[in-house]
Amino acid sequence: MQKITVLFLFMVLAGTVQSQAQTQITGKIVDAETGDPLPAAHIIVKDTYRGTISNRDGEFSIIVREFPVTLVARFIGFESQEKVVNQDSGPVDFLLKPSVATMGEIVVTGEDPAIAIMREVIRRKKIWRASLETYKAEAYTRQQVKNDTSIVSISESISVAYWDKERGSREVLKSKRQTANIDAADNFAGVSYLPNFYDDNLDIAGFDMVGVTHPDALKYYEFQLEDIQSLDGQVVYELSVTSDRKLQPLFEGTIFVLGEEYALLEVDLKPNSVVVFPPPVQDFNLTYSQQFSNFGGDYWLPVDVRIEGLIEVGMVGLRFPPIGFKQVAKMNNYEVNLDLPDSLFKKWNRFTVDSTTINSGDSLFVNEIDIIPLDTQEEMAYEKVDSNATLEKAFKPTGFFTRFIDWEEETESDGSSTTVSAGSSGSSGGNNGSFFAKLTRNLSPQARFNRVDVFYGGIKHERRYVDNRLSSEVFGGYSTGYGDGTFSYGAKMGWWPLKKTRRFAMSLAYSATTETRYNSDMYMPLMTSIPNLFGYTDYFDYYRNEGIDFVAAYRPSGVDGSIRLNYMYENHEAINYSSSYDIVGRNLIQRPNSYIDEGTLSAVRLTFSNGEDRKALGAIGADDFSLSVEQSAKAIGSSWDYTRFKIDLYRRYETFYQRRFFPNTLDMRLNAGTYIGDLPIQKNEALDVALGVVTPFGAFRAKRFIPYEGASYVSLNAEHNFKSVPLEMLGWRKATQTGLSIIAFGGIGRTWVQQEQVDEFNTRYGFPPVTTDDWHMEAGLSLSNIFNLFRADVAYRIDNPGVYVGVSVARFF
Repeated sequence: MQKITVLFLFMVLAGTVQSQAQTQITGKIVDAETGDPLPAAHIIVKDTYRGTISNRDGEFSIIVREFPVTLVARFIGFESQEKVVNQDSGPVDFLLKPSVATMGEIVVTGEDPAIAIMREVIRRKKIWRASLETYKAEAYTRQQVKNDTSIVSISESISVAYWDKERGSREVLKSKRQTANIDAADNFAGVSYLPNFYDDNLDIAGFDMVGVTHPDALKYYEFQLEDIQSLDGQVVYELSVTSDRKLQPLFEGTIFVLGEEYALLEVDLKPNSVVVFPPPVQDFNLTYSQQFSNFGGDYWLPVDVRIEGLIEVGMVGLRFPPIGFKQVAKMNNYEVNLDLPDSLFKKWNRFTVDSTTINSGDSLFVNEIDIIPLDTQEEMAYEKVDSNATLEKAFKPTGFFTRFIDWEEETESDGSSTTVSAGSSGSSGGNNGSFFAKLTRNLSPQARFNRVDVFYGGIKHERRYVDNRLSSEVFGGYSTGYGDGTFSYGAKMGWWPLKKTRRFAMSLAYSATTETRYNSDMYMPLMTSIPNLFGYTDYFDYYRNEGIDFVAAYRPSGVDGSIRLNYMYENHEAINYSSSYDIVGRNLIQRPNSYIDEGTLSAVRLTFSNGEDRKALGAIGADDFSLSVEQSAKAIGSSWDYTRFKIDLYRRYETFYQRRFFPNTLDMRLNAGTYIGDLPIQKNEALDVALGVVTPFGAFRAKRFIPYEGASYVSLNAEHNFKSVPLEMLGWRKATQTGLSIIAFGGIGRTWVQQEQVDEFNTRYGFPPVTTDDWHMEAGLSLSNIFNLFRADVAYRIDNPGVYVGVSVARFF
């Protein structure tokens, strides 16, 4: 008991010693002549790296560890002031007097003096940056979100920032606090993502921008000497900065250079007019301010970063209130060129949390770290913003389409939120717990229309069990077409056998259904149903397929891709039926449904693929790859001996204006395949073409309705998206805000069909299968993002001259 009491007293005394050793000094910095507060004035402990800045009201607070201490207050255009502070001094106020430069009049002849000034700034930066290897600093950050009437939320953090010349930035969060409507897990305030305007290149809202002290800055910017001020008896040059390139994302504004040191003291910059976003972003403004100090040493390091921004988002029928953003951060107590622990850089995550200090609440804010005092409005926000004042309520949109969106979150009786997926009956407003809702929760309808099935309707049931490691799928439906009506049906079971990983999966499926005779990598039967319904040529041929498919898939650790092994045992039967019915009575006589080589398929297919399979008809860029080999052999019960090879490759490359948020891009698709042996006609592949006037990327736009089929085939499609650059070059400076893009495209391809298949087609139908005969070649132009949804394509066929106009989904990204 005595030991516990002694230990307790020791801890109390230790805490007392610490509190006595660290004292917070507060004060205010104002203009001595007008009494106006001086926001973002720099206050440092003389001859140290410790310091802070004042808030909007000119107020500051700083923690000192010993007395007496000398504080220095600095503000460009004013005379710096020093004050010796003792422990009993009380609040320390600085009244700074405006200073006047004593330099004579500058006569400009030829080159603007600003050019020579910046040339020297860049030269000296290169010298001192060469020996700056690392630093560590204490940091404080405050983020503020506003709507058009008030502060909506505040987030604060205390952290330690690290910088390594080779390995970049890292930040360890020590403590944080926020208004009641922000969860601690959603507090991302920090300095590691903030710009340092002494860097050569800066990432601003996704734009890669050339800094004002970049070695080639004089090629990108125009600098002009606007005024001369002074600081502590030294000349301070005020330079204006403007963009020297019309289509390059750059900065504009004002910078201040200390004359004798030729060092940046402060920048007040904003991105130029090139830094804009396409709809639904309607307006986007950002301003940056940053101060630097060498703290009496050799290196000019960031003192703070102050950012203010406004973004407006909306479209026809849906508009959000303007979203205001304000952030202030400061860094001090630097340690330079020290050895940083390798553990900081082992993970790619730039921002981590120190679990040993994060739960200390406000103690770090009060006792240990120099924070920037809250101004009057921020103090009121902390008092008034409660947990019910959510961001969703603060930025609730207006407009016609809001009536179709339920902004109220549905909750269970225990308060936990529920998510209702598309197609679930729970979204209709009924009781989610009803018998009908439970019965239909995992059901989805199936439908298609073609000249063989005519109308097909069915239903599919999917469900997962055992912690989602077991899945089941059952479907059934009825076709009104061939065979006086035919049923299709099937079932599938999936299994992830490893409890701790989903790298391995297995499935077994049985189905009896109508199958397309040649495979399309772009169009599903449901998509081709629409032109069929309106009396246009059917895209596919069909056959009856009944069989089983066993799949084992594995994603190796450390490999960007997955391996899939299929075993298929199927019975293939021809369908001798074709209908020419359509709902508008166009009376188009559809071609006969093709024959197939009937028999039993027993085959193994091995596939390697990587990427995210997000081709999406060319709406977004894709980097996908798939390579497969399929082997069928009579020795394992098949009617055919063949080996089939296939490759499908999508790639995207950034080309011009790479510093923009959306650079110019080149998208390419290579699709090829061949075979060895006795390949049945139903194993032919297809080079996709336009589905009527629908002309997506990856398909030939100068060919309509019926694809090119082939036992062997190859095609290369490419398009270059110039974004809005051509329109801007024509003088339309706001073209980027419209989202319009100019795209140049082209394609080349060819298919080869076995001669016996050509002969069979001619004998049965009097016409050959649809192939390229020779090389199909085309080129054209597109105007994309019309109404932010569509693109218009004009294609010219080179090998068989003709002009083809089409539409497709816009290329958004």
